[in-house]
Amino acid sequence: MNQLSLQNVSKRFGKKQALWQASCQINSGITALLGPNGAGKSTLMNIICTLLKADSGTVYYNGQDIHKNKQDFLARLSIQFQNQPMYRNDTAMEYLHLCGALKDLSALQVDEEGQHLLRQFGLADTGKKKIAAFSGGMRQRLALCGTFLGSPEIILLDEPTAGLDIYEREALKRYLYELKQDRILIVSTHIVSDVENIADNIILLNEGQIRAVGSQTELIRGLENRVWEIPADVNVPNAYYSNGRQLLIAEKCPVADAKQKEPDLTDVYFSVVRGR
Repeated sequence: MNQLSLQNVSKRFGKKQALWQASCQINSGITALLGPNGAGKSTLMNIICTLLKADSGTVYYNGQDIHKNKQDFLARLSIQFQNQPMYRNDTAMEYLHLCGALKDLSALQVDEEGQHLLRQFGLADTGKKKIAAFSGGMRQRLALCGTFLGSPEIILLDEPTAGLDIYEREALKRYLYELKQDRILIVSTHIVSDVENIADNIILLNEGQIRAVGSQTELIRGLENRVWEIPADVNVPNAYYSNGRQLLIAEKCPVADAKQKEPDLTDVYFSVVRGR
């Protein structure tokens, strides 16, 4: 089993501490980096892919410092950035051939895998169309095709569902689930539903720190008997809304007529963001 290991990784930008003493292990399967905007997710992703150098701490891949064998490590890795650069006058297949050249793939391999990936993401009839004519969602799906090209061992996806509709999001989740057996997939997102029920491990970040790590079941278990549904006409500080209900995380019944609710991953997310 392949493994990424982060040990006390920190990064500061001026006065802002973007990441502080981040330590965790990431094994084969789907790992979610879940947290609000500004939590440190993209900083952590950029450190893993070596675009940023940590101020302190080390990232290991299968026990080796990634910077001591950087070329071999990067040959195993593919990343989709939140805003993936593209030449607007290229066609979809020209973009994939550019991605393939950067990964040292043959033109024949790009043609075969590229057509398969375009079909997988609903772009089968777009291979010869200019990217300038693509919608935002189409460009996002094309970026995903380029990321998956070449079957990399380590795949980093930064907010991969931006611009995708609900059907496209579900198609991506199914595809990630099919891929997860023999590679490391890291999905950075602030949208709980993007990783709900498919992530093998969830790393919750807020304000540059890892606040919780575990499987969905383990994280939810930590909130048992602590999530309360509050009557809609009662104003309670620190309450939040989920699926049309006003909820609060508390050790004891907070107000009259409050009812206990079975926790879910959204409740875990709010417990981290609200520091409860």
